[in-house]
Amino acid sequence: MEVAREQEQRERIWKGRKAAFAAMGRVSPNYYVQDGVVPRTKLPEVLRRIRALEERSGLRIGNVFHAGDGNLHPLICYDEAIPGQAEHAEQVAGEILTYCIEAGGAITGEHGVGMDKRAYMAQMFDADDLDTMQLVRCAFDPSGSCNPGKVFPTPRLCGEVPGPYRPHPVEQAGLAERF
Repeated sequence: MEVAREQEQRERIWKGRKAAFAAMGRVSPNYYVQDGVVPRTKLPEVLRRIRALEERSGLRIGNVFHAGDGNLHPLICYDEAIPGQAEHAEQVAGEILTYCIEAGGAITGEHGVGMDKRAYMAQMFDADDLDTMQLVRCAFDPSGSCNPGKVFPTPRLCGEVPGPYRPHPVEQAGLAERF
């Protein structure tokens, strides 16, 4: 472990952390990014479970995180050229979310709940909570044009399939523009 004592050290450590995702391209042709959060005291336990899952699943998992706030960003490596492996990676990512919940954490640390995580909301919230959240969402977006099919907004490329720019439904409806 290295503790940064000067600004130059902090910048060097952050540079390494920020390059982690790009470096995975040398490890695997594809990866699925997950986002979860756990209490810091549970970090070793959850990382051990993820390591065991890696062995059991047969997929490599690179653990990238900012441990100070308990945010985990496991990168599940797979090869989309192998039939079924992308779906297997998604299942492995879901199991990691379950570990986060069981450790007293949550299914998102900072990136929100998108299409890939909506199935896990019921593990964290009861039906009344989910109904209330939906009422709040409908109050702000009664036409359902903001992030249709998603539970809460998620930044593009966080657990979603990367690709070319696609206009947002709000943009298509003429209610917003891209700068």
